[in-house]
Order: sequence, then C-alpha cells, then structure tokens
Amino acid sequence: MAWRGNRTIWLILWLIGAHIFIFSSLSPAFANQGSTGIPLSFLKEYRTQILQLDSDDAALAFFNSTTTIGARDSRIYRNSHSRPTQLNLPPEIIEAVISYLKFLAVSNQAQLFREILVKPTTGIPPLSDVLPGEAHLQWIMTHSTLQGLKFILDGYRQVSAWSHMTTSHPVPPDEEFAKFASYYDQTYQDWDESPESWTSLFTQHGPKGIEDRLLEYWQTSNHPADTHHPFLPIQDAYTQHYIEIRLLPMFRMSLLTKTSELEATAYGKAWEAWQKIQQWQQQEQTNSASTRLCGTWRWVVHNHQNHGDRKMTVTFSPPDQSSPSQIAPSAIEIHGDTVYLKWTFPQGVQEDSLLLSNNDSHLEGTFKNSLGPHGSISGKRLSTCQP
Repeated sequence: MAWRGNRTIWLILWLIGAHIFIFSSLSPAFANQGSTGIPLSFLKEYRTQILQLDSDDAALAFFNSTTTIGARDSRIYRNSHSRPTQLNLPPEIIEAVISYLKFLAVSNQAQLFREILVKPTTGIPPLSDVLPGEAHLQWIMTHSTLQGLKFILDGYRQVSAWSHMTTSHPVPPDEEFAKFASYYDQTYQDWDESPESWTSLFTQHGPKGIEDRLLEYWQTSNHPADTHHPFLPIQDAYTQHYIEIRLLPMFRMSLLTKTSELEATAYGKAWEAWQKIQQWQQQEQTNSASTRLCGTWRWVVHNHQNHGDRKMTVTFSPPDQSSPSQIAPSAIEIHGDTVYLKWTFPQGVQEDSLLLSNNDSHLEGTFKNSLGPHGSISGKRLSTCQP
C-alpha cells in the first residue's frame, strides 16, 4: 500500500507548505497594523454590515454611521434640512472610504476561502454557500485592484465542483499505478503558470482537459494496453485516483497561494486607505480646533518654580495660515471645551491643558514644560478672526 502512504506524505507536505506560505504572505500585511488592530478590528466588529454593502452611497452612509470623527459641530459635517447630517468629504476621501470598505470585504472573502482550502479534507463547500449577495459581489469587483477576485472565484468553483465529483475507486496493484503516476510525474513536472502545466490546463479547459491528458498514458506506444472497453474501468480508476492524491491537492495549493496573495494585498490596501482617512480626519480636527481658537488672546502665565507672572499676547492664526512673528502650536486638540496644546521648541516641548468658557472668550488651565517650568495659564480673548 505504498501509494496510500505516499498520499499521506503529500498531504502533510502540502499542509506544511501552505502554512509556511500563508505566514510569509500575510505577516507583512498585518505587521504594521499596530496594537489597536485597525482596520482588522473594524472588520470584526462590522463584518455583517460590510458584507451587505452594495453601492458607493450605501458605503458612505455606513461609514457616516460608524465614524468616530470628533464632535458633530465640526466643520467635517454639514447640516441639511432634507436629510440627516452627513460627512462633508472631499472627492479623494470619498474614494478612500469606498476603497477602504471594498478592500475589507475582499480581504474577508479571501480569508474565508483560505480557511476552507487549508483544511485537510477532500471536499470543499460549493461556491454558492460561501459567497455574499450578488449585488455586494458586483460592487466590490468594480475596483480595478480587485479584479483578481474573479480568477479566484472561477478557480474555487472548478475545484469545488471537481472535489465533489471525485469519489474513491478501487486501485489495481500498486506497481501498475506506480508506472502510471511516474509517467505523469516525470512528463509534466510543472504546476505553475507555464502553458503545459497542470494548473494552466485546468484553468483553460477545466476537469475535461485534465481527464483527456490522463488518457495519454494508455495511448503511448510502449504500453501493452489499449483503449478498448475492457480497460475503461482501470483507466477510470487510475485517473480518479491520480486526481485525488496528486492534482486536487496541487490545484488547491495553487488556489490557496493566489487567495493568500489577494488577502494580503486587499488588507494592505485597506490599511493604506484607512491611514489616508485618518490623516484627513486629524487635519480636519486640527483645522476645526484652530478655527475655534482663532484670534488674539491676552495670557497671564504663572510659573510655580519662581512664582513669577508673565503677560503675553498670543495669536492663533486661521487654519492653513501661519504668523511669521509667532511660533504656532505643533498640535491643537479640542474635545468639548477641553483644549490641549503642544508647543515644540529647539530645547524641548511644552504641553498646555486648558478649558474654554464664557462662549469661548476665556481659557483657564495649566502648563508643563519638559525643561522643568510648570504652572497655570489664564487667557482672555481680545479679538476673533475675521470670516
């Protein structure tokens, strides 16, 4: 029963190779996601909703409902009397949001295929059992980067159909089958994308092309048998057994390779889109905070180290503008009425924790400098920025 033992060895080697490839392919894509796991955690939380998206408008509405961008009074939002508050997104961010959700959906689908293909079982579920809705599928495949999904769907459909057609057959003596297998192992060694490879033949002609090639052994001049009817059961048994122990694992590995590549690519692109969205959100938050503070202030700074007071005039410029005569904060954050300012100097940094009051006309709080000074700040607005 040598070939049964070899079959086990093939499956073990296939699984080892599959896991090594998956680890090497997916590790770079997931390595940069950071401790928060975004966007992976976003996919886990909203998987059901993402798999129901079927249009760009639905994607934007979903993103609007789940986004954590600042306060609703931010200029990131616009109000409309005819429809709910919506995100006021520039075209490039609209494209990033739609791409982000499409890439997450494809990454999820590829992950599902990968988990199915890596299992050491002969049969795999039909494609119809693992696909989302047709409208969702058509929507995600409109992205040019995701056209590889169609190839994977076609390959999965063929492998699934063939795995259910392949049944166990009684195999004649091992020595005879060994000659049959050796002929094909030596004649067609490639399983990559070369024109004569098994994978190319399967992709172009499906199971029929494979079965036709597996008749070639019986048609060789040095083989004593012919293709008359008495030998058909033997031919069929050899063909099906070779498919089961050699070709199906090979095709599954090829499909698994492409699926893992697509999963890694889709997740990497989703991460890039998410970073673009985050950078825009952070800039919008900074602009919103700058707009709220914009104007001229009179500050009284009390240093607890020397118990001295210093009066100064501080000007916050409009967003996207700077005052050449005064250093600007390197970071401005406003959450509710709480203000955080960070000032970066050649010698160190200073952080201010302040509170807006009296209709944004007063600022009160504390500061801490990396060089040691710390104390309190009391500010009064002298003027606002002109629209």
